[in-house]
Amino acid sequence: MWKNTGFRSKGSLSMYFGLLAIVTIMVIPAYADQVVKPTSGGTIDVGFATDPASPTPGGSTNLLISFINKSTHAAQQHIDYKVSVMEGSNQICGTPVLHTAEGSVTIPCQLPDAATYQVIVEVDGILFQPIPPETATFTVNLGGGTTPNTNSTTPPQTNGTQSTVIPAWIKNNAKWWSQGQLGDDQFIQGLQYMIQHGIIQIPTQSGGSTPSTAPPIPAWIKTNAGWWAAGQITDGDFVKGIQWLISNGIIVV
Repeated sequence: MWKNTGFRSKGSLSMYFGLLAIVTIMVIPAYADQVVKPTSGGTIDVGFATDPASPTPGGSTNLLISFINKSTHAAQQHIDYKVSVMEGSNQICGTPVLHTAEGSVTIPCQLPDAATYQVIVEVDGILFQPIPPETATFTVNLGGGTTPNTNSTTPPQTNGTQSTVIPAWIKNNAKWWSQGQLGDDQFIQGLQYMIQHGIIQIPTQSGGSTPSTAPPIPAWIKTNAGWWAAGQITDGDFVKGIQWLISNGIIVV
């Protein structure tokens, strides 16, 4: 009789741990074909996938987004985030700043056209602590659209034979920097990341030299950024400031 009871206890214990393992697996998001990118400031990684994996124009699509701790590679809990889905200059869908306790979210969105969409994930806080906004951008191409990372709010402006392409959401970074909500280092790091990954395409500029130590950013650059964010100067004028930063060794690409 005692042996029979012990047998049932072991069986129940095994079943308990089996169920616990299943629940644990269900809690950890595992998205097929997930793309992982660091945010513009490098604080956290963002994973992205869609359901279905190959969305169709006009169909219902779920954007599967996870926030990943760079040290532990596990889901980062308690994230303040914002999502924007852009088709050129038009925002198709998105969210205001929201909070996820679990570190992963599903955003429903209907992508209406056979086009290329930019999904911009903005991180505004971690573990209830606000941070200067950092972004990670992903491309969803439904076919028939333009090359990824070439959508802009205005037609590309030319400088010789090369064009300047600046997505609309980068104006947010320029605005926050001009208002003191982003530090100089964070703004420069964000520009470096976006230039190196082709999110901003800047025409090359001959001349200039790289000093041994980078000088401080002149006040007129920040003023230009604020004016550009407010629509008071053109993309080309803003790019001239970025080119100056590159040619003077403040931005290294």
